[in-house]
Amino acid sequence: MRQTALKDKKGLTLIEVLIALVVLLLVFLALMQTALLSIDANMVNVLRDEAFNIAEMRMNEARNTQFDNLLEGTTDVSPPPRNLRNITGFTFTANRTVTNINSDNKQVDINITWDWKEKTAENGDPYTHSLRMIMRRR
Repeated sequence: MRQTALKDKKGLTLIEVLIALVVLLLVFLALMQTALLSIDANMVNVLRDEAFNIAEMRMNEARNTQFDNLLEGTTDVSPPPRNLRNITGFTFTANRTVTNINSDNKQVDINITWDWKEKTAENGDPYTHSLRMIMRRR
C-alpha cells in the first residue's frame, strides 16, 4: 500500500496556534493594565474634586463668619466620612488656620488631606489640597 503525501499545507500547526495565543494573552494583559490605570486615575480625580468641594465649603463658612469671630490658630473642620462611587468611608481631614496679619487683615488657610492607596498620612505623604484667602475688616 502506498501512502500519498499531502501537497496542500494550508492548515496551522500546534506551535503556530500556541504562539498566536501567547501574543493574544500579552495584548489582553496590556489592555487590562491600561484599564486599571485609567480607573485609578479616575478615582484620584473624584477624590480631588470632593476635596475641592470640601475646601470651598469651609472657605465659604469662613467668609460668612464675622471678622472678630475668626480666632487665630488652627481648627479642625473635618467633615464626616463620605461615600464615593459606592465605596464607603472616605475620610477627609480639613484644617482651618487663621493668622492675624495686622489689626484689619487676617489670612485664612484651608488644608484638606486624604488617603488613597499608598499615599497615606501614616506614610507621611497624603494627597492635599489647600486654599488661602485674606480677609479684611469691613
